[in-house]
Order: sequence, then structure tokens, then C-alpha cells
Amino acid sequence: MGLCQPSADVPFSCGACCGLFNLELKPDQFKTLLKDRTETFKKSVDFSRPYTMAEFRKVREEAEKNYIKKDPLTYNCPFLGMLTEEVSGASPEIKVRSRIGCMIHPVYTGDPRSQNYSFYGASICQAYDCRNKERNFADEWENIFSEFADDSFSYSSLSSDYRTIDLIEGYLTEKGIPSSEWFTDSKKIIRNILQIKFDQNISLWNTSFELDMESPPPISFKERLAKWLGLESDDPRL
Repeated sequence: MGLCQPSADVPFSCGACCGLFNLELKPDQFKTLLKDRTETFKKSVDFSRPYTMAEFRKVREEAEKNYIKKDPLTYNCPFLGMLTEEVSGASPEIKVRSRIGCMIHPVYTGDPRSQNYSFYGASICQAYDCRNKERNFADEWENIFSEFADDSFSYSSLSSDYRTIDLIEGYLTEKGIPSSEWFTDSKKIIRNILQIKFDQNISLWNTSFELDMESPPPISFKERLAKWLGLESDDPRL
């Protein structure tokens, strides 16, 4: 699945489009929420009895109805949970990987329409592509995110943050660095900027549905990137 669910040697994944980060929760609370969902799912859902998926959704929506949302119109799908998988042929340290993802995805249920039990339905769930997944260099960004992240939550905050990546690509282009060198000779620059993003807690939890409604200011990409990261335009780290 590419950027959402990277290659087998990466233990992380992104679940931002399922609306998880639309909830006003701290990192540990996100992990607890997903653990609770997953445990409830395993105890109550039987794929041979499809109606149990509908019952699970009803129970979890009731349990989570009082969580504060960043955007009241963005849905938080309760079928997003922890996916613990055995990885054949993988290195010992990731023999078992814990990712986040759709617990009723057809790969698990065997039913191509099983996601119709979710709010958006199978057609939307399987067709939605976020800005970063659609990039020309999505595979290269996937590698950067995989190297930089330390869990599925930090991976998700990178994979869904199109604003930062837009500014980085514009900044590198403005510096006259050809795209063929972005992920080789300029890889250190990218990693430094991403580190600043995390140090400054910039857009750490994205829903992946954010839309930039304002026109870009008439300033350079370096200035725009500095402003976004809360830095001075002459900061030596840029």
C-alpha cells in the first residue's frame, strides 16, 4: 500500500486519514485508545458473523462520543486499531511488527466490501489518497519517514503533514538543488528540518484532511519554512 503501509521491513504505518489525530488527546492517550479498540474488537467481532462489525462500531462510537475533536465535522473511525503481524523473512528485530490500520480491511476479512461497515464505506476508504501519498517522490519520502520515525504515531505525523513537505520541496528547489539530489546529497538537510518540526511540536498530529485556504505569502520558501517552524529567516539551521 506504499506510504500508508510501507514495505515489510518497516514496523510503522500511518492511520491519519482514519481521523485519529482529530481527537484532542496526548500521545499516550492515543495509544491507550487504540489498545482499547483492538481488545474490544478481538473479543466481540467474528468475521463469519458480519453484523458483529456493525455492533462493534455502535459500541465504540458510544464509548468515544465525549472526546473533544479539533474539527467536529471530521469522523474518527473506531475500526482503526493495532495490527500485530508476523513478518516472514524479516530481520529478527521486526519479526513481529505492530502497525496501526483498518481492522476490517479486506486483507483481514476476506470480504472486499467489509469496509462498508465503516462510516465512509469501502469505496472511499480504499480510494482516498492524501497529498503526500500522491507526490512524485512518495517512495523516497516513505524511506525518509521510516528512518526518522520511532513508532506509528510519529510516522503518521510525518506521512500526513503535507504542509511541511510542500515547504521543504519548495525550499530545496529555491536553493537550486535538483530533485535527483534531494534524497542523497541533501538528505541531511531534510532530516534536520524534520527534527526541528518535532522539536517545535509543529503540526504533530494531523488529520490529513487539512486544507490550506490562504494564498501563499509573497516571500521566499526559506522565509515561509522558517515562519512555519517558528524560526528566524536567518536561522543557520536552514
